[in-house]
Amino acid sequence: MNHQAKKKFGQNFLRDKNLLMKIVRESNITNQFVIEVGPGQGALTTFLASSAKKVVAYEIDLTLKPILDMLEEQFENLEVVYQDFLEADLSIYSEDIHVVANVPYYITTPILFKLLETRNIKTASLMIQKEVCERLLATPNSKQYNALSIILQYHAQASKMMDVKRHMFFPVPNVDSAVIRIVKRKESLIEEDKESLFIHMVKEAFRQKRKTLVNNWHQGFNVPKEKIESFLIEQGYTKDVRAESLSIHDFIKLVRMWKND
Repeated sequence: MNHQAKKKFGQNFLRDKNLLMKIVRESNITNQFVIEVGPGQGALTTFLASSAKKVVAYEIDLTLKPILDMLEEQFENLEVVYQDFLEADLSIYSEDIHVVANVPYYITTPILFKLLETRNIKTASLMIQKEVCERLLATPNSKQYNALSIILQYHAQASKMMDVKRHMFFPVPNVDSAVIRIVKRKESLIEEDKESLFIHMVKEAFRQKRKTLVNNWHQGFNVPKEKIESFLIEQGYTKDVRAESLSIHDFIKLVRMWKND
């Protein structure tokens, strides 16, 4: 059954069976509860349903229903939900969730935040733009390092599973991809009552990347620059330090000592 890929949904279908099997194998989802985001024509879905205990696949494109209906008939453990995943209420699931998805490039960041903020999601294997993968896994003092790098690494241990060349998709996208493996941390790196402040301080630190921490936090928190300079010096940093040079542990230390009163 032919299906015309829709640009508005960021559809690029992966068809290489060996690669699909490798993604499923390295996602460790045997006998697990799995959510797939954007099953498309069901190439990955078939391998997921063959391995997982249960697969719930969220699909926004209703024109794919005839193809996915046939898959639902084939696999008793597959349920396709025709809904925007970003609007889905995942609290209805009581089990631990493992996500596997070929993520549309244009909604990678909101999907990532939803995964990180949903407590019962334990792991995720996401096919994303290679450049985005490199940013997410970036380390201090590198060009790609940003707030999202730190926020992801705060919530989870992340690594690259594999690179995927653009010609393995149809239609062929303009960029290469990579599969990122995300395993949520069992214990928080910071006290629960400081977590929202940590996220806020990290985001504000990268408000304008070329500016110093003092300037960005001055704007973000409306605190006098002199007070922030003194605070940083007290904690062993220079007054002209930039966010890109600080590790996640530096930010945790600064958040714990921060007093905005």
